[in-house]
Amino acid sequence: MKMMKEVKFGFLFYLEGKKMTIIISAFPCLGKTTLTNQNKDIYFDAEIYESRATKGMSESQQKEFFKASALKIKLIYDTGYYTAIFVTDDERLLSELRLFGLYVVHVLPNPDNEEHLHEYISRVIARSGLDWYSSILSEDIANLKDKLYRVHSKNEQVYLVEPYKYIEHLVPELAKEEKYFSENSTAHYR
Repeated sequence: MKMMKEVKFGFLFYLEGKKMTIIISAFPCLGKTTLTNQNKDIYFDAEIYESRATKGMSESQQKEFFKASALKIKLIYDTGYYTAIFVTDDERLLSELRLFGLYVVHVLPNPDNEEHLHEYISRVIARSGLDWYSSILSEDIANLKDKLYRVHSKNEQVYLVEPYKYIEHLVPELAKEEKYFSENSTAHYR
């Protein structure tokens, strides 16, 4: 029986010379859905709507929800069909993915650059409204430094948000895809 060898270069994985799927966790409003909608043949947005889906669930039910969501993502990952799978930044899902041994790349706002952070927050509010930002994302923004520390302690790659740039501008390997966004994309440089 031939042994398969998996080698990591940067954050891309290769199995006997064949590039494998990467998992990218990103905050909202960074172009995951737009990029996927324009390139369904190479990207998969594993949106699980966790803030709505887990309402009314007990802690144990939430644990099962994230475990099941991670299993579905792993099954898609194992096909090697997609170049990238985009996932939420919710630590409950990320923890389950790590239990499967899946390496996660992160795209996060930069808590140490006020200009960049302000532009990102303005982008979120313009798209989803102040109420959504306040109820869903503001706590995550307040805890960004802790999240960055945890991610770095796991030796996972992090790309920080820059003004008017979206996921395909921030993760270098995505920019290498020939069809990475269309002329009509909202995920262009300004």
